[in-house]
Amino acid sequence: MRSPTAALITLLAAACSEPPDDTPIGREFAALMARPEQSVPQVKVQHVLVAFVGAKQGSESKRDYAGARAKTEQLLQRARAGEDFGALVKESDDDPPGTFTLTQQNRGDYARYFGDVAFRLAVGEIGVAPFHSSKSPFGFHIIKRLE
Repeated sequence: MRSPTAALITLLAAACSEPPDDTPIGREFAALMARPEQSVPQVKVQHVLVAFVGAKQGSESKRDYAGARAKTEQLLQRARAGEDFGALVKESDDDPPGTFTLTQQNRGDYARYFGDVAFRLAVGEIGVAPFHSSKSPFGFHIIKRLE
């Protein structure tokens, strides 16, 4: 039997949680987050950042939020269709080659959603981390796990 304190914490967490994003990117992210993390000490990923005005790193992009979401969906489709991911990275709003090695110890140095997605992807798989003002403040990330 759960304690009254645990039940209250669960109720408060549910009340304060964000509603699900009912868009293709939101549904895909939710499905990915429902999977367990890979039990590995580190992952190597490459990413494409799609920033926009209002994101932590985005004013130089001159793109609005809707434009960033649309570009993310387009780039994600191209990546999954087999287009060279390294070539797509050249369209990133981050410096190429956009390759990072995340460990369990350093993952806190990255945007939370970036690390959450990176550790759930299988090698060769591509996923997306949506923009969130505190958990993914730089914009949208299309992430491919390399190792």
